[in-house]
Amino acid sequence: MSRDASELALRLAREAEAVCRHYLSNGKREGRYWLVGDINNSRGRSMFVRLQDSPKGPAGKWTDYVAAKIMLRRPDAEALSRSRLAISTQHNGVLREVV
Repeated sequence: MSRDASELALRLAREAEAVCRHYLSNGKREGRYWLVGDINNSRGRSMFVRLQDSPKGPAGKWTDYVAAKIMLRRPDAEALSRSRLAISTQHNGVLREVV
């Protein structure tokens, strides 16, 4: 990362709460985190932004809880290459393997 980008990242992290208040205004502070629905500023509690440095990571680091859960449930790449997945309208959107 270039020096300018590193410096900008540090400055944004120091002002994480102010950045969140401005760009993620539909969220709110809870303890050391800013909670909001998603990166598009939707209402909710799926995405959180760390407001202070901690042993878990630096201030400004964000995580979307729903995206993380979806990635854990995603089939591995080898399974995807062997078969196609399709949405079954008869089973309320449950994924089924199509051979």
